[in-house]
Amino acid sequence: MEQLDLFAPAEEPPVPAAFAARPKPSRPVAAPPAPRPAPAPRSVVAVEDEPDALFADPRPELPSIQAPIPTPRRIAPLLIGNPRDAGQRLGEAVAETWHASNWGGYRIDIPVSIVAGLALFPIKGHTEDATRIISTSTDWQLLQGYREIYAHAWAHRPDLGARMAPLMGWLTEEGVGEKAYAARRVTETALRYGILQLTGDPDPYNRSDTDVISWTITSLRSHGARQGLGEYHTPPELCDVMARMLIGDEPPEKGRRFHEPAGGTGGMFRAAAQHLRNLQADPADYVWALNELEPLAAAGAAANAIVWGLGPNVVIACGDTLADGGLHQRAVRERKALFDERDQILGYIAAVEATQEAIALADKLIGAKAI
Repeated sequence: MEQLDLFAPAEEPPVPAAFAARPKPSRPVAAPPAPRPAPAPRSVVAVEDEPDALFADPRPELPSIQAPIPTPRRIAPLLIGNPRDAGQRLGEAVAETWHASNWGGYRIDIPVSIVAGLALFPIKGHTEDATRIISTSTDWQLLQGYREIYAHAWAHRPDLGARMAPLMGWLTEEGVGEKAYAARRVTETALRYGILQLTGDPDPYNRSDTDVISWTITSLRSHGARQGLGEYHTPPELCDVMARMLIGDEPPEKGRRFHEPAGGTGGMFRAAAQHLRNLQADPADYVWALNELEPLAAAGAAANAIVWGLGPNVVIACGDTLADGGLHQRAVRERKALFDERDQILGYIAAVEATQEAIALADKLIGAKAI
């Protein structure tokens, strides 16, 4: 962690993205910050104004998961208390639920994907509504809802969406319906342990108190697996101290780059971003470059970058930093290509929709003349 490079010049210009424009924070310099009232929800994307848009598809369920589900019950979250402790309890509870399912310790990418998906849920500031929508969904709607969450993230940040591929793979596999029961149990556990309270505030400051994805991965992996990967959860309190020591009492000049050569899920970035906000600086004004060897942890860092509001200038590379010194530069080139590809796909979709609307209108006019 001591290799964090705070003052290297930025290597790439800001990328135009949906998250690029955001209001300047105005927060007291004192640390820790005094509690502040949560701001009113912002209409960043249209889906925020339509709480029932996700997890409410009218189409029939997939044949593989037609079995009726029990009458949904209201999920009341437990008392949150300290967000750091709550994040750890959530990760441990999710791991216990997953290991108790028929899948055991196999495919830990699935519970991590569920936790990350709920953290990315685009409806911010409507915790009770979101909990109701998710908990009352059918199995098909639940799985489709997670697909839509990741599609929404990709549409806004294709560079981070591509890095999140290890979290999305299971949702496109054949026979995904067989995993619906275990996915629902994990979802209910995460909701009960306050995932939306921890990550569902409209203000990124209030949803950056803990790294729920890191706690989940740490709880799911065996001790031997963590040792083999060299993967350890850095205590958030230690990250906070290091961030204050490295950044100091004055915010760096805008455009400076924060570099993490072995960043895990980005816990050090979380601490640095919060300290910048305490200094009345906006993390979106800086460049964040993270390398991580393990693909699932890198995917978690990509999700966290959105949840924590790090802004448009985030580059996450996956690979061996010691063996490949060009990871960051290659990730920068790939990011531009991903944005171009996204724009082409969305342009094609818009053209297809316009053509369908034109055909429907022509059919209507022809039918009216025939009458």
